Amino acid sequence: MQKEIVHQLPKVELHCHLDGSVPMETLKKLAEKQQFDKTLLDQIVAPAKCHDLADYLKSFDITLQLLQTYEQLEESAYATAEAAALENVRYLELRFAPLLHTEAGMTLPEIIAAVSNGIRRAMEQYNIVVNLLICGMRQHPNEDNLVLLSEVMNTRENLLVGFDMAGPEPDLANDHIGPLTTFAKEKDLQITLHSGECGCAHNVVQAIHLGAERIGHGIATQMDEAAQMLCVEKGTVIELCPTSNIQTNAVENWDVYPLFNFMEKGIKCCVNTDNRTVSHTTLTKEYLLLAEHLGINYATMKTLNLNGLAGAFTTSEVKAQLSTVIAEAYAPYV
Repeated sequence: MQKEIVHQLPKVELHCHLDGSVPMETLKKLAEKQQFDKTLLDQIVAPAKCHDLADYLKSFDITLQLLQTYEQLEESAYATAEAAALENVRYLELRFAPLLHTEAGMTLPEIIAAVSNGIRRAMEQYNIVVNLLICGMRQHPNEDNLVLLSEVMNTRENLLVGFDMAGPEPDLANDHIGPLTTFAKEKDLQITLHSGECGCAHNVVQAIHLGAERIGHGIATQMDEAAQMLCVEKGTVIELCPTSNIQTNAVENWDVYPLFNFMEKGIKCCVNTDNRTVSHTTLTKEYLLLAEHLGINYATMKTLNLNGLAGAFTTSEVKAQLSTVIAEAYAPYV
């Protein structure tokens, strides 16, 4: 597979965190405006191999200090969507945790408005469709996350299409978040949950029973046949993030990366960046790494993008339109 071709082919991305994906140039500009110590920005890109997920998440401590005002959030959302559009990502779901952006006094409606306005500005300028997912954080009490969801839904922001739970999975599994997923479903939010990123296959099963249509990372599914069968039965889409999964030691190395294992068993997978800046990656780079290490071809790349589109939290009209775009663009290569 050739970089130029992979770059220009239309792509779908479902698992991309705003706070981990703001382009470095944008972060530098934000740092200059608030006289922030720019040498700290060197800590944002995580090591190629972290000790574990907690070690990886330390990178966000710096970024979040630059995402606490309306202007910072709007510009960051715009720049992240722009970066995706420039590598021909035609559909993007951008997820973020509003409660992490309140340190300077912004209200939840202001936070939602800032991110939404940045996204809309990008969509006006580029050929990309972007929707937003709200992340609750596992380390926050259910009461705080329920207040978050309630206030978010009161904004009536139509770009908000889904709900996710992120944060330290080993310490806080899915068995306590039922009230949150129930509330989200009542408000017609579709659900994807970070699960199985840290060797916890039972979290994947729990997530599906809680109503998750997609699973963020889901790596531990490879260790549990019952979880695999459930994913196939329910048509659950696994949001794989290869570079991130290896960085956090969810997967030891490329030799045991479970992409083909999942696909051969009938599990639908898609490919994502997770955190473009923290993992120093792009969706183009992820596909090229899969080609280099696993030998995927353009036909597999097409399948993975169609899987992503099938699992996207968007309208049937957008899915039909982009399905045609993908079919026509990939035809010369498959």
